[in-house]
Amino acid sequence: MREERIVVHPFEQLKIESYQSVEEVNEHAYIKMSGQIPFKKKDEYMYKGESNPWVRVIAVANKKEHTLLYGIIENIRMEIKNKTCRMELVLRSGTVQMDCRERMRSFQSESLTYSEVLDICNQNYNADGIMSVAKGTAINRFIMQYQETDWNFIKRLASINQTVVIADSSARTSRYYFGLPDRENTIKGDNIEYDTCYDVQEYWLKKGKNLELSPVDAMIYVWTSREIYHLGDCGLVQNKQLIVWKIITEMKGGVLYHTYYMRTKSGFKIPVIYHTENSGASLFGVVRNVSEEKVQIEIFGDENRERTGARWFPYATVYSSEDGTGWYCMPEIRDKIRLYFPTEKEQDAYVISAYHEGNGGLRTNPQCKFWRNREGKEIQLAPGRILLTNNNGTYIELSDSNGVEIVSGGPVVLSAGGALRISSASSGIELSAPNKVKLKQGDTEMSLGGDLNMSGAQIKL
Repeated sequence: MREERIVVHPFEQLKIESYQSVEEVNEHAYIKMSGQIPFKKKDEYMYKGESNPWVRVIAVANKKEHTLLYGIIENIRMEIKNKTCRMELVLRSGTVQMDCRERMRSFQSESLTYSEVLDICNQNYNADGIMSVAKGTAINRFIMQYQETDWNFIKRLASINQTVVIADSSARTSRYYFGLPDRENTIKGDNIEYDTCYDVQEYWLKKGKNLELSPVDAMIYVWTSREIYHLGDCGLVQNKQLIVWKIITEMKGGVLYHTYYMRTKSGFKIPVIYHTENSGASLFGVVRNVSEEKVQIEIFGDENRERTGARWFPYATVYSSEDGTGWYCMPEIRDKIRLYFPTEKEQDAYVISAYHEGNGGLRTNPQCKFWRNREGKEIQLAPGRILLTNNNGTYIELSDSNGVEIVSGGPVVLSAGGALRISSASSGIELSAPNKVKLKQGDTEMSLGGDLNMSGAQIKL
């Protein structure tokens, strides 16, 4: 189809004099156009632009209409001079709505499917994602959307499947294709005059990312026509099955000329895109479950908290090695922790350092170090002593000034497989009890319980 004239709704009396548009995979469609409008329409058109951001650009031919773009106003400008008014419009496809606000969502369950993840992203815009790949496929990994727009996040999801996203600007909505659309051949390339370009850098870059492609997949075929086609349209050009991946349109002499960039299907393969903001990020959260050396967590501020699922993250202790040497000290349920991303890859994330909020409590003296569990069992290292206590009347204190003190609310048992020796180098040894003190060796016994009783084979005084 070739346009005979262009109509812009709701600015029907705009006489277009300049028109440029760019459509490309993984990008929003873009149009910039300008022309004269009746002077008396300037206020009305400005009001329409402010009150209704949606604009439809239509190509009309043989009384048939074809939508070039149904998009959102990005900029509207009026130039008034000598009772004439020139209007300039900049439009973007509806997918631009998905590229305005950065989100934070976690997708922890590996059983979540790509279609479920896209549904979560689409729900805020009433968007429509048409999937041609990975529709029922599980994500099989931890995915984190951190300070990232939904549009950029969806492009990353597509890259995991080595494919692209295509903005569909034919309807009044945020619609896109996840993967290449499945279409019949519409382009007849028998008589096309085209240029070719071999992108050597792209070829070796993709090969370095372990993508399977041949040199022909890095070839770009460029041709210009007045016929209207769309991204993802395909056809045979010199017996090669090619697909449109970029379109640049310009107005020359009052008519539109479209420059099409085509490549093979394998040429659309792209390496995995990583979100660089992840690298070094540290997100606060709380422990929900603990097992062995791993924890399940809830991330604070997670917009997808209800649907994220659960995942076991490794927990970084103070010291640990593969042979079992180290310090095993896991956080407990409801403890606050941090999820740390050492690289831009989400799968490298692990949980670190439980932390304390609020008043210091016991944490008032930096010189006093202690290790304490939820039940109050504690090891304390102070400048003048070491204390082991259950904080319930039983403790062992090693003091620089007072020596060793053992206090127990219950029995104290000393047992040795060999000799047990108690000695005093410069003072005495004192044993005391309110009822009885008893010393026994074999059949020999001495008992102090009000009276002194001794028994044995021989007693020498």
